[in-house]
Amino acid sequence: MFSKFKVKSEFSRNVLTLMTGTTIAQAIPIAISPILTRIYTPEDFGVFALYIGIVGFIAIIVTARYEMAIVLPKTDEAAINIVALSFIIMLSIVTFITLAIFLFSEEILVLLNAQEVGNLLYLVPLSVFLSGLYQIFNYWANRKKNFKTMSSSQIGQSVGVGIGQSGFGFIAINGGLIFGNLLGRFVSAFILVKQFILEDKQNLKNINKLEIIKQMKKHKDFPLVNSLHVLSEVTRISGSVILISSFFGTTILGFYALSLRILQIPMGIISAALGNVLYKKFVLMYNDGLSLYPLVKKIILYQLVVSIPIFTLLYLILPDLFRIIFGDAWKTAGEYSQLLLPYMFFGFILSSLSEIPIILGKQKLFFYISLIGNIYVLLIISVGDLLNITIEDILKAISYGLSIEYLYLIVWILSLSKQINKRDKECL
Repeated sequence: MFSKFKVKSEFSRNVLTLMTGTTIAQAIPIAISPILTRIYTPEDFGVFALYIGIVGFIAIIVTARYEMAIVLPKTDEAAINIVALSFIIMLSIVTFITLAIFLFSEEILVLLNAQEVGNLLYLVPLSVFLSGLYQIFNYWANRKKNFKTMSSSQIGQSVGVGIGQSGFGFIAINGGLIFGNLLGRFVSAFILVKQFILEDKQNLKNINKLEIIKQMKKHKDFPLVNSLHVLSEVTRISGSVILISSFFGTTILGFYALSLRILQIPMGIISAALGNVLYKKFVLMYNDGLSLYPLVKKIILYQLVVSIPIFTLLYLILPDLFRIIFGDAWKTAGEYSQLLLPYMFFGFILSSLSEIPIILGKQKLFFYISLIGNIYVLLIISVGDLLNITIEDILKAISYGLSIEYLYLIVWILSLSKQINKRDKECL
C-alpha cells in the first residue's frame, strides 16, 4: 500500500525533507511550552491570542491569495510576475493598515473588543508584512522544489520564536510572546528572501506591467473566491478568539489558545509536509491529464493509519498530560483539548487535500461549504453565551459540528479527485 512512499522516489524525499524540518521546527515549541507556561500567565496567552487573531485576519489576505498561483504557470517568467503582483498588493494593504492603526488605534481596539492588546497594536503592520513575505517566497521555493530552504525557514522561525519568547519573558518585557513571534517571522522570511536573491534574482528582469496585469486577470479567482474562503476561515478563528475573550475573559481564552497551540503542533508535522509537496504534485498530475484519485485515496489511508493511534492515545491522556507538563494551573487547557480533538482529527485528514478544489476549479463550492461551518461556530459561541451555556459545552458543540463538515469535505474531495483534465495542455 505504501510503495509510492519509498524514500527512493522524489515525492518521498521531498516529503521527508519537509517533514524533518517541520518535526524539528515543531519540537522547539513543544520543548519550550513548559517554560513559557511558567513565565507567562493565562492572561498573557489570551492577549497573545488576540494579537495573533488580528494579524491572522489581515495576513491571510494581504496578497489577495495570488501567492498560491505562483506554483501554477509552466514558465518562471509568468510566475515572477505573480510574485511582483503579490508584493505590490501586500505593500498597498500594509500601508493602508499602518495609516489606519496610527489614526484610529483606540477605535479599532474597541471595535474588535481587544483593548487588552493596547499599544502592541502598532506592531501589527510589521507582523503582517513579514507574514506576506514568507507566503510569497515560500510558494516560490515550492515552485522551484527548494524544499531544503522551506525546511530551514520553518526551523529558523521556531528557533527565533523560542529564543524570543523565552528571552523576553525572562527579562519581563511586556508583550514578550508577541515580540518573540515577530522575531520568528523575521527569521523565516529572511531565509526565504535570501535564497531567492542568491539563486533566482535574475528572474526579476522579466517583470513588466503588462504581464502583471495579464496574470492578475488570469488568476482572478484567487482574490474573488479563494480570498473570501480563507477570510471566512480566519473570521471563524479570529472571531472565536474575540468572542471567547469578550464573553468568558482572557484567562479562559488563554486556556483555549494553549490547547489549540499544542494540538496543532504534532499533526502539523505530517500535514504541512504533505500539503506543500502534494500541491505541486497534484498540479503536475492534473495538467498531464491524470486522475488524482489513486494518490488521494492512498494519502487518506496513510493519514488514517498514522493518526488513529495517536489521537486515541491523546484523548485518553490529555488533561493529565497538560497538568504534568505545563503545571497544575493548565489542566483546564488539557480538558479543552480533549473536547476539540475530534474535529482536529478530521481537520488533519482534510488539510493536505484542501488545494484539490482549487486545482479542479471548484473553489466556489468549497467556499460555500466552509462558510456554513464557520458561521455555525460563531453562532454557537454567541448563542451559547446568551443561554448561559458553559464553555465546555460550547467547545463540544463546535468540535462535533466541524467534524461532520470536515468528514463531508473529505468524501467530496475524494469523489472530486476522479475528475480528469480534458483541456488542451496550455500554460496555466
